Amino acid sequence: MLLIDTFLLPHRVGPISGSFKAGHLTLLMGPNGSGKSSLLSGVAGLTKSEGAGTVSLDGECLSTLSIHELARYRAMLAQDTVLPHGLLGYELLALGAEPIGGVSEAVCLTLARLAEPLGLNSLYQRSVNTLSGGEQQRLLIASTLLQVDLSVNPDGKLLLLDEPLAGLDWQHQLATLRLLREYAALGLTVVASIHDINLACQYADEIWCLHQGQLVAQGPPEVVTPELIAQVFSVTVRRLEQDGISLLIPV
Repeated sequence: MLLIDTFLLPHRVGPISGSFKAGHLTLLMGPNGSGKSSLLSGVAGLTKSEGAGTVSLDGECLSTLSIHELARYRAMLAQDTVLPHGLLGYELLALGAEPIGGVSEAVCLTLARLAEPLGLNSLYQRSVNTLSGGEQQRLLIASTLLQVDLSVNPDGKLLLLDEPLAGLDWQHQLATLRLLREYAALGLTVVASIHDINLACQYADEIWCLHQGQLVAQGPPEVVTPELIAQVFSVTVRRLEQDGISLLIPV
């Protein structure tokens, strides 16, 4: 479990307290500038809370860990990652394996398992600079998943992704969400930010909704109501029930 105690970055997010459960997929939603990226940066141990706030993973304060120790326990996919110029796709993935001991048979088997849902096979021999934004994102998602995959890194505990669906087509958006649920089912704590409210409600075990740096709603997908959407996004929606699935439709 990851425990957040009065995490605060002035003018950005907080103070926020709460916990992300192991074995659960928690999705963060909220408008641009609501504090999602800042919260994920703090949860990743990349940004320290001001004041007495702390973030701890299984009882260990993340601010006390070195960057190398953090890399063993958690993986973080940030927005707007700058890719090294001239690398081929497989070389980028090999770099992603460095924190867990480099390329091994287990790493290769894991990448083979990820290749079909993320459509990796056609990307391995291409320069990352020639790939579309969505193709680059699929490689980065694979690299992030690899870092905490329990078959290659038994110390993996925490998987964090900031807008992993950005730039992806519908097929790979759905494939990514299914993979996140699979990794959560293995016992990892999985947290990602997302802008598609209906996909969040369909795939999340728990949703956190941020607004102006504050946590305004948290709980199962049922916490996302037309009233909440109007409050946070200034959009009027109505709920549509179709084949047992609840959808929020703008009106």
